[in-house]
Parts: sequence; structure tokens; C-alpha cells
Amino acid sequence: MNRMSGSGFVTRIVAGPYLKYLGLTLVLAWHSCLWFVPTTWPGTFLLDDRVTFSWLTALAGTVVTVGLLAVVLGRTGHLPPHRGLPVAAGAVGCAATLLATLGAPVTGRGVTIGASALAGMSAGLLWVLWGERHACQRSGFGMRHIAPVYGITMLVSIGIAYFAPGVISPVVVSLMPLLSGLLLALSWTRAPVQPFPAVLPRKTGLQGLFTIVTVGFISFVAAVASYFTVAIVPWVDLDGVGRSFTMGVAIGAVFVMAIGVVQRMLPWHPTVFRFFPWLLFFAIIACLMCALGARDDFAAFLLALAVSSAFEVLLIMYMARLTLAGYVPAATAFGVSAVAIRLGILLGNALALTYERTSDWLQMLTAPTSMIFAAILAGLLIPLVRQEYTINDLARSPQAASEWTTMVERTAEEFRLSERETQIVSMLGHGYTAAAVAEKLVISVHTVNTHIQHIYDKMGIHKRAELLDYLNMH
Repeated sequence: MNRMSGSGFVTRIVAGPYLKYLGLTLVLAWHSCLWFVPTTWPGTFLLDDRVTFSWLTALAGTVVTVGLLAVVLGRTGHLPPHRGLPVAAGAVGCAATLLATLGAPVTGRGVTIGASALAGMSAGLLWVLWGERHACQRSGFGMRHIAPVYGITMLVSIGIAYFAPGVISPVVVSLMPLLSGLLLALSWTRAPVQPFPAVLPRKTGLQGLFTIVTVGFISFVAAVASYFTVAIVPWVDLDGVGRSFTMGVAIGAVFVMAIGVVQRMLPWHPTVFRFFPWLLFFAIIACLMCALGARDDFAAFLLALAVSSAFEVLLIMYMARLTLAGYVPAATAFGVSAVAIRLGILLGNALALTYERTSDWLQMLTAPTSMIFAAILAGLLIPLVRQEYTINDLARSPQAASEWTTMVERTAEEFRLSERETQIVSMLGHGYTAAAVAEKLVISVHTVNTHIQHIYDKMGIHKRAELLDYLNMH
């Protein structure tokens, strides 16, 4: 009986609707605790050059690893589902973390940087392994499931790492990749395994490819701008260096949880992409606050760090949904999410570091650079909004015709739509424009638009995207 109970508990962790995301979240928590919690580096200042260059090296290690895996695996290749591979990756990450953090005060810079590179490569391998595992589990990456798991895991991990005394903090942080690897190994044996989602033909998936490039590039630029802001803020303007970094990533976790709450409260349950423009808006605010000077530096620092954390989570979710829809292989999807964010962090931090080591540049170029970043991000809002319908529609889970018909019928019954309005709702959901509906039903476009406005009024919505969100919600 106890054995059965224990087996059921493990299965709920690796296959449950919420906890199956714990392993991937631990990889993100490991990164945050390792580089943003000061107690993880006992005896070493968090902004010491040794830690800074180790962090940049770890970022490069992750970017190179996921990038190479995406290229090597291509459209049809996959990593072997061998239980030893994730355990080995987690063990390497564990050992590398201990060597880097505990050895930093006594070993040479080369050892610390080399260990950090191994940690970054381990993180990249675990990242892709989890991406492929979730593809086989058909994980929907819904915000209602991701937000609480990510937020709670991150806050608990940060809290334990921050308040743990002595060497306990780096030991706890080093166990995160190992636990993630063990959960992944258990997932292959205790959770349902399905074939990988079929990848659409190249010509069919061109729109998806364009979407991936658009969203990935915008996320990359946002990461560059955000981490330039984070790294360029002078130490003296922070409320304690270590405490400020910890506060920033904690606020990022709360930010993600807040997005989840907002999504559940809104009647049409907007998809994850709807929050991208808002994150871009907050990144613009952070850049402008940084440009204004010391009075707003601390707030700009916290906001930029929180926004970049939220961007990473939302981009992972979006790319995972494109994998389920067949537009991109899992390795490529998770590779793009890692490269866009981690490479953006790397370049933004490197630019700020260059300015800080050239005093004339620091004084002359910081404010103009922040303003330029704000202008670029504002300009990127235009293609983001223009592509809203297409980008949003691609990430939806496809529905069978019978499911779609049932949803339309229930919507008509709920909001007391007329027969003609029900017919128009169904056609709009299948991609018809107002002009196409008019031609199909042999009525005027004006009449169609009048019906559409009546539909919106009855449902309490304002545009087609909200209608589609409602029809496609689960």
C-alpha cells in the first residue's frame, strides 16, 4: 500500500497538470539563485569580476549548447529518451555549481569561469531535454498551470537560498539541476509517452517561421535593453547590491503570477501572447527611467529585471505552443527561446560593462543609449500589434470540427445569439473576413458588420481576437 501510494505521488509530480512543469521551472530557478542571490557565493562579492565574467560565460554556454542541438537535431532528430542523460546533465550542473561557488575564493579565475561554462552547458541540455519531454506529453503550457508553479517554485527557492547560512545556500542551489534531471528521468517512466508532434511541411509552416523570427527578435531586443538597464545602474543607487538583485528576480516571479491571475479573471481568458506588448511597454518605461538619472535608477533596475524574467517564461510558453501546433520541432522552439533571452542578456550586460570600464562613455552615452533602446522598443510595438491576430492564432491548440461546432453552439446558447449571428461567429472563427462572410451569405458588408457589432455587444467583447480567445479557451 505504501509503495502504491508513493508511486502515485511520484506520478502526480511528473504527470500532473501543474507539477509536471516543476522540473523545467527548477532549471530557471537554478539560474536565478546562482547569479542573483548573494549568499550563493560565500566569500565572494556578487558583482566581483570573477562572478560577472563567470555569469557571461555561463550564458554563452547555454546559448551555444541549445543552438548546436537545434541545428544538429534539425526537423526530425531527437535526443535519446535515456534516463541516464538528464541525470548526468543534472549531476554535471550540480558539481559545476559547487566548484564555481565554493571554490571561487580559493581557486583561480579560470577554474571558476570553466565551471560556470559547464553549468551553462548543463542548463542548455536540460532545457532542450525538458522541451522534448513536454512535447511528448502534449503539455499545453497554459498560464493557469505555469504561473503558480513558476512563481511559487521561484519564490521558495530564492527564499531558501537567500536565508540559508554559510555553505548551505550554494549546496541547496547546486541540487536544483540534479533534482530537475531526476524528475526528467522519472517522467520518461512514470508519465504517458506519445510520439513527437508531427512537423508541418516547410511551405505550410512558413507563416509559423515568420512568427517565430518576429517574436524571438522582439524578445531578444527587449532582453538586451532590460539587462543594459540592470547592469548600467550604479551600485550606490541600489538598496544593497545583493538584496536588490534578489528583490528583482522575486518581483519577476510575482509578475508572472499576477499575469496568471489577470488571465483567469478576464472572461475571454486571453492567450499568453496578449501580454507581450505590455511587457514591452514596461521595458520602455524602465529604459526611460534609467535615462532620467539617479532618482529613478533603483526603480528602473527592479522593473527591468522583473520584465526580463517574465519575458523568458512567456517566450518558453509561446514556443512550446508552436511545437504542439507542428510549426517547429521542440529542440528548435526551446532553442529559440533560450537564445533570444540568454543572448540578449549577454549582449546587454556586455554593453553596460564596456561603458562602465570607459568612464567617458559611461557619462556621455548612458542616457542617450537608454533613450535609443526605448525608441527601438516603441517601434517594435508596431509589428507586434500588427501581427497580433496571426501570432495569437498560430499558438492556439487545434480543435476538432466537432469540438468547434459544440463550442459555437454553447456560445450561441449562453449569449442568446440569433441563427444568423451564430453562423457568422462560426465563419469568423474559421478565418473569414467580413467581406468574405458577406459574399458567402449573399448579404452586404454593412449588414455583416452590424451583426458582428451585435455579437460583440452581447458577449461583452470588443474585437475578433477576443472572440477567438473565448472560442478556443479550454
